Amino acid sequence: MYKKLTTAIFLVILGLSVFAQGRVGSPYTRYGIGDITRSTLSRNNAMGGLSYSLPHLNGINYVNPASIAEIDTLTFIFDFGLNGGSRVYRTSNPEYSQIKSDFHLSHINFGFAVTKWWKAAAGVLPFSDVGYSISANDTLLGVDKNYLFAGDGGVNKVFLTNAFTPFKNFHVGVSASYLFGKLYQSNGILFNDDTGAYINVFEQNSIQVSDFTFDFGLKYSFKLNDKNALSFGAVYGLNSDLDATRSSIVYHTLSTSSAVIDTVFQADDESGLISLPQNIGLGLGYQFDDKLYVGFDYTMQNWSNATFFGQMDNLSNSTLMSLGFEYLPGGSRGNVFKYWDGVAFRGGLHYNQNYFKLSTGETPINDFGISFGLGLPMKRSKTSFNVSLQVGQRGTLENSLIKENYAIVGISFNLSEMWFVKSKFD
Repeated sequence: MYKKLTTAIFLVILGLSVFAQGRVGSPYTRYGIGDITRSTLSRNNAMGGLSYSLPHLNGINYVNPASIAEIDTLTFIFDFGLNGGSRVYRTSNPEYSQIKSDFHLSHINFGFAVTKWWKAAAGVLPFSDVGYSISANDTLLGVDKNYLFAGDGGVNKVFLTNAFTPFKNFHVGVSASYLFGKLYQSNGILFNDDTGAYINVFEQNSIQVSDFTFDFGLKYSFKLNDKNALSFGAVYGLNSDLDATRSSIVYHTLSTSSAVIDTVFQADDESGLISLPQNIGLGLGYQFDDKLYVGFDYTMQNWSNATFFGQMDNLSNSTLMSLGFEYLPGGSRGNVFKYWDGVAFRGGLHYNQNYFKLSTGETPINDFGISFGLGLPMKRSKTSFNVSLQVGQRGTLENSLIKENYAIVGISFNLSEMWFVKSKFD
């Protein structure tokens, strides 16, 4: 058992280098610390991101720390997954479209029982993504020039969760996370001139993030009658000022050459803080006859007062609503003789009012999508194979903004073994 546990920890450490390689982002990741990743789990994503009151199904639902308490006492769970897909970006003025695709490791998690009332889980996954390259042109005052904006990188998360069951059907959990990663940002003004009469200006920033955050969760379920039950979940993430360092350089080049002619400003390892506001989430679920689960989640974060190295960014408060269902024809126990009785059918939708606030403040950047998925069990085993598909749209073509259409496929392998049982021989 301990050899397998050591192997799982080694895979988590190995995953750190994989996540650090970067992922495809979006033009909207220019703001804040990029796209915040709420869940990388295929089961949750197939249900519109539903997480807070989701019933246990031999998995690791790290979004609500209290859910870890439902891991079976004799079972060790190892879960890893892949995400990938395509995103199409469009503008109307001028008319332009671009397609980006990627496929990457999304998470590596494991969970186990410490005692009957104390369970634990740990893992590594992306926390935020940055990836954009934007160019705009104008001829103001009769001078032809391009404005360039580019960014890359992201923040990753390593978490350790401890969850407890103080009394029947009531669970509490706390998760300590270490956030780390690098963000690269650059912008510039490039003149389209062959005479050398103008000077190009470029700025490059490298930001290193490294700090801890904490999340708390609770979950309670109770039966309404022999067939129906209600479940309630809640999470609270502390507001944090993440320690960060920034290295910056501003320099000039001639419009006829890429050679640097002078450095205007340079600073190395400047210390600062990046605000991460508190996260509040509530979830309510309804379980019917051990076969059908329907749930709703609501999440809010106050980004309007967040600062980035002491400066206010174009951010506003964000809200996320998720609605989803899961149907198991044979119930949670399934029928070992009928494979499809044990298959989980999932679907959902989500609506996200992002925290981006552009100069055209009257135009919110919203994200709406639908999702589907399956949970495919292996015969005579708790191990399962989960797939999900998310299709949606973010942004708009109004006010010369960017509309993003996406299709994302998720695949995860949930390996469950009875590791804590001693064999007896007669």
